[in-house]
This record gives sequence, structure tokens and C-alpha cells, in this order.
Amino acid sequence: MTTFRQQLVLALIAATSAILATVAPALIEQDKKSFSEPKPFVTATSAICDKVIVDKVCVANLTVQVNSNELQQVKNRDRLFLKSGDTLRLSNVYYCIPSQTLLNKVEVKGYLFKHGVESYKNGLFTPSNFPIYAACHNIGNFQKTWKLEPGQHQVSIPIIKYVGSNRIVDGSFYFNLDVGE
Repeated sequence: MTTFRQQLVLALIAATSAILATVAPALIEQDKKSFSEPKPFVTATSAICDKVIVDKVCVANLTVQVNSNELQQVKNRDRLFLKSGDTLRLSNVYYCIPSQTLLNKVEVKGYLFKHGVESYKNGLFTPSNFPIYAACHNIGNFQKTWKLEPGQHQVSIPIIKYVGSNRIVDGSFYFNLDVGE
């Protein structure tokens, strides 16, 4: 019985050695290539998002609809001139995740801050699931609209990522509204 066990152990050692002899050089060569060829951070995200940081999720732009008019694209820090009583709907948020970003969940919400007062009561949410793989994603499905009052307002779109159980606000995309009478 012991000779059978010894033969089995020797066979397993020989098989493992043969596999390592075949695979190890390929892995070492691949490792050398990855160190010798620097990988610049040039992706769709660096061309689209302002000042992209390697591990930050960013909103590149969003599409809004004022009243029932055509959709229009809004970039970060834009200013829209509207009238009292107009309705504003978030249509789509286009966000990007760099390949170096670690996360297990992303949330994107829209908040209207009336008259410059930060209040998170007036939010728009989407029931959509947000993809978390490295690329740029277009997500929509916001279910409510805002009816606008006169004054200056700001729409803030914070990007919230989850790394394990940690909730991190990566940044905020915003645009301003000047609502006249």
C-alpha cells in the first residue's frame, strides 16, 4: 500500500514539474513585457473627462430635456437659461470608469439645489443597474422631472462608488440653471 502511495505522490510531483516547466517561462516572459512596455493611460475616458485621475469614475456629459423639446447635451459646469415653469428631465448620463479603478458598485443620482442651497431632498434617481467594468457607459431611465422656479439653481450629479463596504464620492458633475420669470 505504501509503494502505491509513493508512486502516486511521485507521479503528481512529476506532472506538476512538467506543467510548471511549460507555463512558468511563458508567465515570466509576459511579466517582462508588461514591465518593459509602459502602458500610458490613454483611453476613451482620458479624452472625454476633464482631468481624469486613474482611479476616479467620472461623468463625461449628460443629456437633458427641457419641456418636451429636443434633447440637449450638457457638459460639466455648463449654464442653461430657462423660464419659470419649465420642466427639466435628466435623460442620459454618460460616465466612464478607467481600467485601474477598483469598485464593486456605482451609483449616479441627480440633485437640484434651489437658490444655491445644498439640499438632497430634490433628487432624481434611476432604477437602472450601473455597469462597473472599465469603459464608458450611457445610462438613463430617470423617472421624474423637476418643475423650475425663478432663481439661480444648480444641478449636481455625484458619482458614488463602492469599494468593498466603503462608500466613496468620486466627484460631482454639475451645471447651473438661470431661471427667469
